[in-house]
Amino acid sequence: MSPSATPGRLLVVDDNKVNRMLLMRNLEQQGHIVSLAVNGQEALEKLKAAAFDLVLLDIEMPEMDGYQVLAAMKQDNHLRHIPVIMVTAVDEVASAIRCIEMGAEDYLPKPFDPVLLRARIEACLEKKRLRDKEQLYLKSLEREMEIGREIQAGFLPGSLPNVPGLEIAAFFKAAHEVAGDFYDAFLLPDGNLVWVIGDVCGKGVGAALFMALCR
Repeated sequence: MSPSATPGRLLVVDDNKVNRMLLMRNLEQQGHIVSLAVNGQEALEKLKAAAFDLVLLDIEMPEMDGYQVLAAMKQDNHLRHIPVIMVTAVDEVASAIRCIEMGAEDYLPKPFDPVLLRARIEACLEKKRLRDKEQLYLKSLEREMEIGREIQAGFLPGSLPNVPGLEIAAFFKAAHEVAGDFYDAFLLPDGNLVWVIGDVCGKGVGAALFMALCR
């Protein structure tokens, strides 16, 4: 079997040694890096200790079955986005459907077909990579917006005038990440106090850029 064009780091969870070895051998022939877990608890420990791209999870296991492992993963913010393929017996299709309703990505019947195994794993890995790229983009966008907030804060006065007999204070909070509002206060040469308050229609980057131009 030729290596996969997009190998990943996979975790096989099955209490049956023969099943584990068969899956590991097929997956390694595809070029994937494979780790094994003999029960649900060990699987969760390994998932929390290292990064994985995909989990192949048996349903019927003692102590902690596949349902419980899947539920625990979906409740964990760090694990919930790892795709899971349920490994089921031919007569466990209803159980596999239940797992998909719980958040599993797909299922694979036993005894598994190598061609079907490869196709479903590559499909899951491709979705995972697309999601990872999306998350990377969102983090980059979040950082850009943070820079925008810092620049916008620079347009606001660092301090307000000290006028005898008056107590002057201001509070600014953008409705979105950045906004088109600003304020300022300053004294004229004759000692008169001037307040400036600007409110650009709309929210977001466009309003903030227009505010900067007006400011």
